[in-house]
Amino acid sequence: MLILPVAALMNACGSGSFDTDDIEENTATAESPKNVHKGPWGDVVFKDTVFMFGDVKDGESVQHTYSFKNTGEAPISIANVVAQCGCTTPEYTHEVIAPGGSGKVTATFNSSNRGGPGGILNEKSITVTFENSKTPEVILKFKANVIAPEGSVSEEEMMGGDGHGH
Repeated sequence: MLILPVAALMNACGSGSFDTDDIEENTATAESPKNVHKGPWGDVVFKDTVFMFGDVKDGESVQHTYSFKNTGEAPISIANVVAQCGCTTPEYTHEVIAPGGSGKVTATFNSSNRGGPGGILNEKSITVTFENSKTPEVILKFKANVIAPEGSVSEEEMMGGDGHGH
């Protein structure tokens, strides 16, 4: 008669099975924390992070390559590259970069409809996110003074922009 109440109690508390994920999530201790990077890190040092194109004719596409070196002790890779604006197209090294190795991020800026007769200063940025690097994120910036012919109206002026390409 004791067997039936125990069986009924087990059914009331669940099927008797358990989820092993719950146990694993609760096994972190001060001596052995979860999700901690083990081993050496890579690191990035860029040759330059700010570039000035100078005067650019409205409609011209200009390009600059930002180069960097892995100065750390482990391989790194670029996880993500995001341009602030659709007028900027980034290209970058997709391969893993060994310690001592180098990589690059190239920004192509399309200045179409971004200028004015006296020139409009455009300031743009690209955010680069790294994996396995002491420096997880770097923001690359560039500026271009976009000059349109006299009498032309930029898209920004038509839309009531502030003249800074924001």
